[in-house]
Amino acid sequence: MKKHFHIAVLGNIASGKTTASGLLAQKLKAELLDADLFEENPFLQMYVNDRPRWSFATELYFTKARLKKLANLKKILQTNSVVVDSGLYMSAWVYAKNHLKQGTMTAAEWQFYLDLTEDMKKNIYDDEDLVIILKAPPETLLRRIKERGRDFEKAYDKEYLLQLNDRLNELSEKLRSEQRKILEFDANKYDVRRDRDANIFLKSVKALLKN
Repeated sequence: MKKHFHIAVLGNIASGKTTASGLLAQKLKAELLDADLFEENPFLQMYVNDRPRWSFATELYFTKARLKKLANLKKILQTNSVVVDSGLYMSAWVYAKNHLKQGTMTAAEWQFYLDLTEDMKKNIYDDEDLVIILKAPPETLLRRIKERGRDFEKAYDKEYLLQLNDRLNELSEKLRSEQRKILEFDANKYDVRRDRDANIFLKSVKALLKN
């Protein structure tokens, strides 16, 4: 097996990214980089009131924040494995691309955003050794959102979660076409908060890392 691994954990809102990332970091004795974002974005309120005008600035701000969290990734990989909760794939190919699909970001804005983030990424880290995508239907996600009771998540509805699932499916196809190593894990059937399901998840990850 390779000595140090770079693993990214992706998924829809409330799919279990944080739990799965923490579990992997603990069991693989890896460093955890939390690139999921709850911080204040100065463009967010303006975006809520006028999405086409402010979606580009909003996503670019979040991307800059994620890049800052990932700045030391290459250095860490010299001595340890790394598990990244979310990251640039979520920024570019899920959230930002969804703006393009829904018409709140123009094709020119999307292409410029993509070119810019790809250029910035090259200066920070190489491709992941494994990309994990947690998959669950909107009904499960909405139930979990309600259970954890975060105020800023109350506005998420079934339609929006379906859209993000579509973007994640497109990302899976993209990564497979590039012959990247990915694990699509059923986060509806398996809940990694349960020991038995956590063990199934860990075995699936370790099997892919060995190949």
